[in-house]
Amino acid sequence: MKFTFRSYPAHPWIAGWSIEPRGCSASYRSSSSDRFFRTLETSGHITANTDQPEWALQTAPPKNSRTNLLFNGFCAYHIRKNKKAGIEVLSPEPGVAWGHFEGIAPPALISEQPVIQEDLFQWIEIGDDLVFLAVQKQHFCLITKSHLRPEAKRIAERYLSDDFDSAIQNELQKRSGAASLFEEMQHHDALAVISAESMLKALRPPEGNIPLHWCQASSTDIPMMDINEIPALARAWQLLDIEMAEELLLCTLKVQTSAGAIPVHFTPHAAHSTLEAPKPLLAQTVETVWNTRKNEDFLNAVLPLLRRHIQWMLHHFDPKRTGIHCWKNSAECLSPELYKTDLATVDLSVLLLAEIDALNRMLSASAQHTSSTGLFEAERNTLENNIIKRFWNPKDNAFTRAFLRDREGTLGGFPSFIPLLWPDLPHTYKINVLEKVKESGKLPGGLSVLTWRKSAMDDNSFPLLQQLLVFQALKTADPNGQLLNDFSRITLQGFVEWHGLAVEKEKRLPINPVLGAFIMNVQAIRQYRYHAKGAVSGYIFKLMRKAKADRGDLIIISATLFALISVRLIYSALNAPPPLEMLEAQMNSAYMERNIEGTLSSCMAIIKFYPDNADNAMLLAANLSILQGRYADAATLYERVREKHPDSPGPMIGLGLALQLQGRFEEADRNYYEFCYIFEEIFPSLVDQVSGFRLLIAEGFKTPPKWRDIYGYQLMHELE
Repeated sequence: MKFTFRSYPAHPWIAGWSIEPRGCSASYRSSSSDRFFRTLETSGHITANTDQPEWALQTAPPKNSRTNLLFNGFCAYHIRKNKKAGIEVLSPEPGVAWGHFEGIAPPALISEQPVIQEDLFQWIEIGDDLVFLAVQKQHFCLITKSHLRPEAKRIAERYLSDDFDSAIQNELQKRSGAASLFEEMQHHDALAVISAESMLKALRPPEGNIPLHWCQASSTDIPMMDINEIPALARAWQLLDIEMAEELLLCTLKVQTSAGAIPVHFTPHAAHSTLEAPKPLLAQTVETVWNTRKNEDFLNAVLPLLRRHIQWMLHHFDPKRTGIHCWKNSAECLSPELYKTDLATVDLSVLLLAEIDALNRMLSASAQHTSSTGLFEAERNTLENNIIKRFWNPKDNAFTRAFLRDREGTLGGFPSFIPLLWPDLPHTYKINVLEKVKESGKLPGGLSVLTWRKSAMDDNSFPLLQQLLVFQALKTADPNGQLLNDFSRITLQGFVEWHGLAVEKEKRLPINPVLGAFIMNVQAIRQYRYHAKGAVSGYIFKLMRKAKADRGDLIIISATLFALISVRLIYSALNAPPPLEMLEAQMNSAYMERNIEGTLSSCMAIIKFYPDNADNAMLLAANLSILQGRYADAATLYERVREKHPDSPGPMIGLGLALQLQGRFEEADRNYYEFCYIFEEIFPSLVDQVSGFRLLIAEGFKTPPKWRDIYGYQLMHELE
């Protein structure tokens, strides 16, 4: 057993998580979802996906095992010193659970009904249903899809003769995009991974009227695609699998009518109403996804479809060509509670203008469609004029004017914030909107950017679509990113709190694909905002985030560095080494400021002038050296530190890593073994990680996945 998913982020075991195979059609799910499995409260136990199951499959991963919850299986691993145990399970097709195990008791069936045992087989007969389990050596196969024992046995034996290691490795490979993203995030991995798995679970293959892969709507179990969820989903899939993001958008545009209308709720096998328009966000989303890899084939496929759809929308929202675009029903409106028939608000005009601009930018970038640029110019000019001259209220210095059948009124709330989505919004208007938010800490309508929390399971006070638009508006309009930083931080903290409550107290996780997609988008925004460009500086800065350093801390650090540099210049002029205290302060400040050259310069000065007091400097220099890829230099420095601090855990691990990264496996393993032996009871989670490094050494791997993560622990930067 290769413990394949050990490098993939873990998630605590929860009850009620459904395990579903890849590629099941919506029709099959409607009629045979009882062939899927779901988790029970006890870790490692699964049962049929029915309301009142009469049996369970009992597996016995050790207590405190590290678990991976997959949409189509699960893994549980437990490694201590030289002992390892675990189980990996996949559902390759409905009614089949297939896996292997090591170091634990074989899986077994449990039920109030009689469990019949014969050689390597167990089965339970419940009416016409059969639950059949085959165990062979360290592999097993559970069959619930067949009512006939001979057939169930044949299916089980076929799987038991197949290569499970290849199957589980293939599952990890299919998550390579997610794994790469998690490598960069290094924060809230459990929340991110369960979000990604919920998105994977919601994918459906082409079926009926839907020509490509699509996503099951979050609001219903009826097979249905919700077009208004696509912007969030496509932006999240852009992070995980750009090809899937493109396919979802192309699928959405292909289900439009010949006139360009796209039904908001589209099912594979039914007629559809086009009375309601989807939110005007598709062209902006397509542009965002296209910019990821500039796929010309994708662009050429979507542009004619987008053009026709935007033409339909402009007519739908202004059928009489009056020059005023109005919401036609409450479901279309961004703020349904504000809706009235034929209400014209600034947010609709901004979204339509943004759609036209996005379309024309993509047309100008396409070699095939360059001659078509400048589409809908008259409509665009009308929309721009309305935004500035009709909807701007000079008394309020805000976009609070609205029109109801030509009667002017005042309407605050969320719509007045949306003009920030328009990149060309004149600076004066932009500053007025932003300053009001900064001064009050609230979005128009009273929504706080600083105190909102999603700690309650049913908290719908701030719809996800509105939150997504806030993020896009702040990314476009906030020049310094301060509001974007605050809002993303508070939003993510709210979801982390919600996730913790769900897992620890509620023992359930009501996550759906669009919620998962939104969480992925927020985490990516936080990562983009804070991830430094350099590999080493990025990891140093992540340490500051883990220490909860804020902008005030950075100001203090900067002021301290300025004073220290001034003092150092004086001592340089006198040709005398600066005082040890000053060098240490400069070293520590530069280290926290992610100033690599400054840190190393101070470290080397301390090592040169004050060798008897250079232990901490050597440790920091070793840490920076290993993160820069200078493994031999790092090993030398760690060895010198260990001579004086043989029982300090940080240098123990660091030296092991520096040696392993050079392929000096035997020496590395000795350091790892010493750490695991001494600190097993003190740092159990860290011992788990180091034990994983030892497992990789045994298999001849020089580079442990995500090995830099270990430098997120404070003990790696301290001497004991």
